[in-house]
Amino acid sequence: MLNVDQTVRSYSGKPGCMCGCNGTYNEGERARKMAMNALLKNPAVKFQTWNSSSDDAGCVFVDTDTRTRVLYLTQQGVEAVRAMGVEETV
Repeated sequence: MLNVDQTVRSYSGKPGCMCGCNGTYNEGERARKMAMNALLKNPAVKFQTWNSSSDDAGCVFVDTDTRTRVLYLTQQGVEAVRAMGVEETV
């Protein structure tokens, strides 16, 4: 099971550029918990990983016509999401 300590930050914004001009990043625990609950309950959630030397090693996300929502994960978070059976996208 994924817990909030296994997440780094969340992003919510309009589709397109994710530099911060179309939405906001938030590292607060409350924002990460809300994103975690919403994304993991959504059947359209996607899961992606990457090799990184920074804090994040992957993310879960949902793209709609009007909104992009992302939750960035630590390596332990990536392992937890894999154990939950969320299919990894390429």
